[in-house]
Amino acid sequence: MKTAQKSPTDQWLAAADLPALDGPSDIADRLLLLVHYGIDWQQGWLSGARYRTTYWDPILPDRVICATFCADSLRRWYAEVAAELVSAPRNADERAELERLIRTTDRDHDVLQLLRTDTPGFILRTRITADAVRAARSKEA
Repeated sequence: MKTAQKSPTDQWLAAADLPALDGPSDIADRLLLLVHYGIDWQQGWLSGARYRTTYWDPILPDRVICATFCADSLRRWYAEVAAELVSAPRNADERAELERLIRTTDRDHDVLQLLRTDTPGFILRTRITADAVRAARSKEA
């Protein structure tokens, strides 16, 4: 019997020990994590020191919010924000989770609305998670 493997975002969120979200909030939270972890920090335009200092504010919030106005679906939102930030899933597990999250649903509008109006809170959770994952990796090394 095959055991269920945790998704990439499950693993990242576990490191942060944050309370779970549900419904559209959970989808928004996980999409932002996938965008963040998919960024090309070595070759992309965000790799420069000049941009890293402004990544969390204003670069990431601006790109997330602007993409909500250009998109009528999560699939389109992801395409917009990923192109702007040079982000793409890094492996098969991330690709599979992303596809599941952006699959056309009746919740697209709700998720897009949350990404537009509650951006600071979602970005804060992403940053807390990224810090926790980084700290956990440092302990392992």
